Amino acid sequence: MSTLSDLRTRARQRADAVGNNFFSDSEVDGYINTGLGELHDLLVTKFEDYYVNNLSFSLEADKSTYNFSAIGLNDFYKLLGVDAVRGGDSIRVKRFSFPDRNMFQADVALYNSRGYADYEYSIRGNALEFIPTPTSADTIKIWYVPQFAKLTEDSSSVDSRIMLNWEEYAVLVAATKMLQKEETSTAALERDLDRITARIEDASRERDVGEPFGVTDETSGALPYSRWGF
Repeated sequence: MSTLSDLRTRARQRADAVGNNFFSDSEVDGYINTGLGELHDLLVTKFEDYYVNNLSFSLEADKSTYNFSAIGLNDFYKLLGVDAVRGGDSIRVKRFSFPDRNMFQADVALYNSRGYADYEYSIRGNALEFIPTPTSADTIKIWYVPQFAKLTEDSSSVDSRIMLNWEEYAVLVAATKMLQKEETSTAALERDLDRITARIEDASRERDVGEPFGVTDETSGALPYSRWGF
């Protein structure tokens, strides 16, 4: 993977600005991080699991809301799923919609007959909320997409989940912004950026071509018979 210093040099070369003090290194670095952030969004919206982190924390009795900062979730971007772990079982926690926020009047935090935990979650601002309010101390495992992390040092490397040839996207974004500041034509760079965007969008989808997604069977799996739905 390329370093921030490598990308800066390539951006200056594309903008014909090697040795040009009109652009400081920190300014070019900002443009590069803008490009990498856009690339991060582009890959995330393909829903191909390029970025997947997980974090676990324990529920507290009679507590329904857990702020991200309190559970150490400091780089949250998008949620992929929530599991409840009790003993040797991991069970999916379903999301509740806002109109359902008052549907439970008592805590029944047990496993139901369809293989789900009997409490549900929702994201509320920068927190996770569970209904009904749990009284058990299950471990909650969150699967999520992290935020883009800026490159801050010359030796900082591009995330390994980004293909090497996709780094050119950030280079082109930075070079385009440099020419915009100079009030120079960016037409050629914008055409190149359009081409690489289209290529990344095509190449990044269907990451696992051997096992494409299908309809999820929610009534089967490694669950006790009593928890199967019919």
